[in-house]
Amino acid sequence: MHETKRILVFSASFGGGHSSAAEAVRRYYEAHYPDTVEVRVLDFFDEFVPSLNVLAKFAYQQSVQFFPAAYGTFFELSNKLPTNPVVHELRLMGMARSAAFLDEFHPDAVISTFPVAGGVVADIKANRPLVSATVVTDFGAHRTWLHPATDIYFVACKEVREDLVVRGIPWDRIMVSGIPIHERFSETVDRAECRKELGLADRFTVLLTSIAGTPGDVKDLTRQLVSMGVQVAAVTGKSERLRRRLEPLAAESDLVKVFGYVDDMHKMMTSCDVLVGKAGGLTVSEALAMRLPLIIYNPVPGQEIYNVDFLVNYGAGLLARDEEDVVEKVRFLSTHPERLEQMSANARILGTPGAAQTVCERVLAALR
Repeated sequence: MHETKRILVFSASFGGGHSSAAEAVRRYYEAHYPDTVEVRVLDFFDEFVPSLNVLAKFAYQQSVQFFPAAYGTFFELSNKLPTNPVVHELRLMGMARSAAFLDEFHPDAVISTFPVAGGVVADIKANRPLVSATVVTDFGAHRTWLHPATDIYFVACKEVREDLVVRGIPWDRIMVSGIPIHERFSETVDRAECRKELGLADRFTVLLTSIAGTPGDVKDLTRQLVSMGVQVAAVTGKSERLRRRLEPLAAESDLVKVFGYVDDMHKMMTSCDVLVGKAGGLTVSEALAMRLPLIIYNPVPGQEIYNVDFLVNYGAGLLARDEEDVVEKVRFLSTHPERLEQMSANARILGTPGAAQTVCERVLAALR
């Protein structure tokens, strides 16, 4: 490439996975093509539908947390409709502003990690000389991801590619890349050194991440795990309520370590033997890249069911029915190292730590 290419990445701050994938793409371009690629990441809703951004995020978070069954029903019904009326209206609302921005920025390519954004780009690209790409951020694709004018689809696994072909997307437009994650998940790090750095003992360790339920439920689960001699590394993220609930346990027992938001999740995952949490596409991708088996507890009905099915079918994860089932599955894996090692080996086979490179290089190839 002899001239600077402009690449625009559309994302959204719904659940975190879309924005994390977008940031992985941005980092790759900035690290490997600092002089020949200008990349910009935009939150589609925040930029083009600001009047609905806060409301839409609130509605999504509340429905997932308090009305998961209703959310799952809506997800399944909308997946069977030719067009989703809600998504259609959102696309129309963001159409004019996004078209004006594209005409001002003149990107050579637009990569969308959020389905509504991908639909808008597909609708307005006809008379604009740009490559449109969509990164599907789960191990299954809802109908809202599919837009016939999209040039390239990047998907997590071959099953999604086959599903898209059945639904009318040409085979040669779909690339099995994995979901883009931070390049540090490609690094080889030593478990003993990571545990020492994080203050963890050298023993069977559960990485406890965000799960459905109240902070009290998480505290009870942590107490049960500790009672059978399991070390718990709890990553509470931005939830101060959860952190405050767990810190007294950490004061009582050396087997509990509480971390807030962490930047070195690859080291955290290396330090642990199994992850207990929800099944977001990015979390699953990161765990697989680090060979970390998962126990999924209370997945969100809808897109997370795709991810659970993928993990369970390939033997890299287990689905727990309830809190007691989580404890029993942890007990089993902690006392059957051969089963844990097999799950870890399965995870290694499924992991795609270089997904960001695959996506970025394929888009550049399309511009040459």
